[in-house]
Amino acid sequence: MNITSLNNNRVKYYTKLLNSKKERDKEKLFIVEGDHLVEEAMKENVVKELLISDLSYDHYKDVDKIFVSQEVMKKICDTITPQGIIALCSQKEMYDLTTLNRLLLLDNIQDPGNLGTIIRSADAFNFDGIVLSENTVDLYNPKVVRSTQGAIFRVKVIKTNLLQYINKLIAKGVLVYGTSLNGKNLNAILPSDNMAFIMGNEGNGVSEALMNIANDNIFIEMNGNSESLNVAVASSIIMYNFRK
Repeated sequence: MNITSLNNNRVKYYTKLLNSKKERDKEKLFIVEGDHLVEEAMKENVVKELLISDLSYDHYKDVDKIFVSQEVMKKICDTITPQGIIALCSQKEMYDLTTLNRLLLLDNIQDPGNLGTIIRSADAFNFDGIVLSENTVDLYNPKVVRSTQGAIFRVKVIKTNLLQYINKLIAKGVLVYGTSLNGKNLNAILPSDNMAFIMGNEGNGVSEALMNIANDNIFIEMNGNSESLNVAVASSIIMYNFRK
């Protein structure tokens, strides 16, 4: 199939998936752009079809391919300079995070780049999974997907009521740590078999309700004049410190 018209129904469908969380949730699909992310998606067998405007990417086998003009590709893509290939992917099934050894709990993270970087670091430091609060940015937001650099296909992520989930973790013997400027120095916390760390909203930090039920509270000591760290940076430091 070849598509050259910007008014083609397939083009409209892809554009809606790119721009609408509601549509992505309804269809249980999302879009990835560029050769690297497409390659990672292909490895995980989640690709339903490819759209290609650059024939140098016409080497993938056993997948439906639609060839489109550069104008069509540019309309669909979220990036300013499209690479010439995008994939329509199935969303992951909601995981049951039965492995509780190392978890990161995200409370109302709003910046897509932050969430993507956190997922990438969780992959790098071998955390078992990430739990998103219900008001955290959409996992399949195009900027989140792009920022993960493919880690989205490897890291287990669920979205749920964080207060209820933390209570379940504590009941199972998982040590849950809040993070703020007041607490124990990160270096004073010894690794345990099962640990989880709550990271808070970019502007407001961890909500008081979650802080109140955490087993303890930690902070990252800083030598400079900065009052706080970016949440993705702080998350990465904590995950590195307690990596598996």
